[in-house]
Amino acid sequence: MSSTPFNQWTDLWLQDYETEVEPSTFSGYQYTAKLLKSHFADIPIEDIRVMDINAFMNTIWKRNLSRSYMTKCRAMLIQIFDYAEANQLIATNPARRAKHIKDKGNTKLQTAAKTKDAFTPEEQQRILAGVQDDLMGHSIRLLLGTGLRAQELLALQPGDIALDGSTLTISKAIKMEAGVPYLGAPKSEKGRRFVPIPNHFRSDALYLRNHNSGPYIWTSQRESGLFDVGAFRKRYYRYIKKIPDVRPLSPHSFRHTYISSLERHGVPMEQIARLAGHSRITTTDGYLHTDIATLANAVSVLNNI
Repeated sequence: MSSTPFNQWTDLWLQDYETEVEPSTFSGYQYTAKLLKSHFADIPIEDIRVMDINAFMNTIWKRNLSRSYMTKCRAMLIQIFDYAEANQLIATNPARRAKHIKDKGNTKLQTAAKTKDAFTPEEQQRILAGVQDDLMGHSIRLLLGTGLRAQELLALQPGDIALDGSTLTISKAIKMEAGVPYLGAPKSEKGRRFVPIPNHFRSDALYLRNHNSGPYIWTSQRESGLFDVGAFRKRYYRYIKKIPDVRPLSPHSFRHTYISSLERHGVPMEQIARLAGHSRITTTDGYLHTDIATLANAVSVLNNI
């Protein structure tokens, strides 16, 4: 049996897997695969053992990568080795026996989850006081008050915001393929939703609805008018770093903050799931019949932040 280098086999797996996912998802897979290939490189796929994968997991853990990203790396390794096993390159999948780093008993990961994922109530107050009366400032406030994904924010058009600023209609999101934005569906079918806006944030929605010079709230110079997600994040980080005593967390942290704030104020998880557009929840799907008035009342707790 001839040896097959890990990086070569990973490229073959990616080529085969490309037709099973959306282009934007595939771009993310390529990024993760690049990290795996840089570590395992030319090691023959059949020579990689459980201890080698455990050593890799230790390496990325020490780099303080997020828990979700470590999970992605392990999941991709499982798929790559499954593909090798199915094609009889290896007898068993070592990635399935490799360790899975969990929060329980791991102070480092517990601290990261608590301090890196969401803004504290004090930081929220500083953000609300520190943003300017401009496109980014009102966008940040809207993210805080609605839990939108950045990709959903960038796909918003004026007509997606109610005339009185009370609701948002989420039906699309910006996706990226080879560095070029395109308009796609939300992350999941349940991502299509109506989001009630707390009174405290309606002026921000109205600003975004009324202060635009193109088809989107965030309109670029591209022919499509679609704004690059990476370019938005760069602008965001430059902006948030100027607010004193606020950690420069990612735009997605506003989503974690939104969900955490609702949970802290006792909003039922089934209502939070609908507001956030989550694709999975352990309770029944009965929450889908929750009316918009009930959801508007649920988010009213955010008027106090």
